[in-house]
Amino acid sequence: MKIMLVEDDELVRATLVDSLEDAGLHVAEFSDPEKALSPETADPPDVVITDVDLGSRLNGFDVAAAVHDRWPSVHVLLISGLPADHTGQRLDPRDRFLQKPLSSRRLLRTIDELGRRLKANCSPTMTHLGRCGVSHQAGR
Repeated sequence: MKIMLVEDDELVRATLVDSLEDAGLHVAEFSDPEKALSPETADPPDVVITDVDLGSRLNGFDVAAAVHDRWPSVHVLLISGLPADHTGQRLDPRDRFLQKPLSSRRLLRTIDELGRRLKANCSPTMTHLGRCGVSHQAGR
């Protein structure tokens, strides 16, 4: 499964990358949300994980909206040190929210759930294009 990780905190990003790669996931990591969303990032991920507060003009909800505009089938996992009801934003029904600190087990279970949703929502065209090949069962 391909993961796009957008996290501005270098230590948090490195810890998440280690956990995700140890679970056998392929991770493209970005500290800058604009680079993550640039046209050069043409290959869609299966799941996007983004911090809410990115220390940028874009926040995690902006990233999620841009991801959904560009890749409508991709689910987003938003993470924050604040509870979801303190972000001041409404979560898209396709997405999930986890509060930091994150346990690897909970993170991988949530990614697995989002991957199953992706697979369940695949059309024949997406299957033909190879977008439904979610094969990794995180946490197993």
